[in-house]
Order: sequence, then C-alpha cells, then structure tokens
Amino acid sequence: MTQNRNPRLQGDPPPLRGPLSPAGPPPSGGPLPQSGPLPPYDEPDEAEYDEFWDDLDEPPEASLPLTARLRRLPPFLVILSVASVVSVAFLALSVMQRSIEIPVLIAAAVVTGIVFATDAVALGRGTYGAAEDGRSGRSLLLALVGGVAAVIAGLSFGAAVVMLFLYL
Repeated sequence: MTQNRNPRLQGDPPPLRGPLSPAGPPPSGGPLPQSGPLPPYDEPDEAEYDEFWDDLDEPPEASLPLTARLRRLPPFLVILSVASVVSVAFLALSVMQRSIEIPVLIAAAVVTGIVFATDAVALGRGTYGAAEDGRSGRSLLLALVGGVAAVIAGLSFGAAVVMLFLYL
C-alpha cells in the first residue's frame, strides 16, 4: 500500500469551518443539555411488530393516478368485468336480430347466466373478506352488487330454460 504524500492530509484534520454561533444565550434561555450516548437498539420481537406502520410507505389510494390504480386491479376482476360486458352485448345483439335462431338465443342466455353467476360468487367472497377486515361499507356495497349479479344470472338461466322449452 502506498502512503499519502500530501502534507495537508497528515496528522489531525483541520477544524471544520461553518457558520458562527450567534452571540448571546441560547433561545431557550438556559444552557443546552449535554447529550449522552444513545441507548442500544433492540430488534423488536415478532409479537411486537405493528402492521399499522408498515402501510405508511405506500401513498394513499386516492392520491395515485388512474393508471397506477388500474395496474393494481387483480386480473380476475378485469377478466370478469370484460366477460360481463361481452356476455350482455352478445345477449343484446342476439335478441335484437330479427333472423336469429333459437339455439343462439339459448346460448347467449346460458353464457350470460354463467358469467353473472361467477360474478355473484366472486363478489360473495369479496363481501366475506371485507366483513372480516372490518370494512362494513365495502362489504355492504359488494353484497348489493353480488345480489344484482345473482338476480341477473337467475333471470338469464330462466330465460334459457323457457326458450329451450319453446324450441322443443
């Protein structure tokens, strides 16, 4: 290893230059307290871990832009939403056509019933999870939307059965 030959860096470092302290007593009126050594840091036990402080690293949901909130959506929710819209569009298109055959109407009603029954089950699970977490407003909203999805599924299956009996 080579030695540093700069004479300015040998020996004690020079005193730091900084702003001069104001003349006169400290603002509190008394002498400044002497600082002692810091107490040793103990790692918290797993039982002492507080999950409240762990959530402070992420910004609140409302302050995020729309694209960031959309990226946080689970894929299952996106797939069910798209499937619901497509199944309703398929049912509406098949009902509006004049020369459509009955089996296509039955298929559209069955597809819509299956999709909305899946929506109702997924929303029921979400309702239970929200109620377990203590979010009563969200659980109520999910229960209402799940009930509407279950009613739509029942109506679709009922319409499919009626059309099947008319076709036979």
